[in-house]
Amino acid sequence: MRTECGGLIEKSDLCLVEVLAYRWQPGRSCRILGLFADAGIPLCYLTIGNGADGLRNLSLCVARDRYDATNALLERIRADHQPKALDIREPVTILTLYGPHFYERIALASEVYLALCRDSIDTLSLGSSVNSISVVVAEADAAAAKSSFRKRFIWPE
Repeated sequence: MRTECGGLIEKSDLCLVEVLAYRWQPGRSCRILGLFADAGIPLCYLTIGNGADGLRNLSLCVARDRYDATNALLERIRADHQPKALDIREPVTILTLYGPHFYERIALASEVYLALCRDSIDTLSLGSSVNSISVVVAEADAAAAKSSFRKRFIWPE
């Protein structure tokens, strides 16, 4: 049985920026996002999480046509925050399944992740909200990821 959802949004031609294992300092760490705002670079995806070592991990996506400006910010982030790893992956695609009523659905994120795992599709990042679940995959894997979702979910065309 396939799970019904409101639709699928696909955003391609992106870069995934990963700032991994850096010390979070309130006030100071928020400047990472401020750097992108100051440079006029919109973020179309963002997750911030904690590692087992107490350090933070940040993943965000920006348009590939902003690669040079984004890459220029990495040196400043590296100098200011000394992350253990800092990288840009490209090209990537964000696939977002959205509601309605995702909050009321049990194990929905697990279903999304398992659909991709069953077809051996590498998920670079996964984030969810009350009404959507987004996965970042290599652009080369986007068609296969959509096919995996079609096996498990149904949405209007």
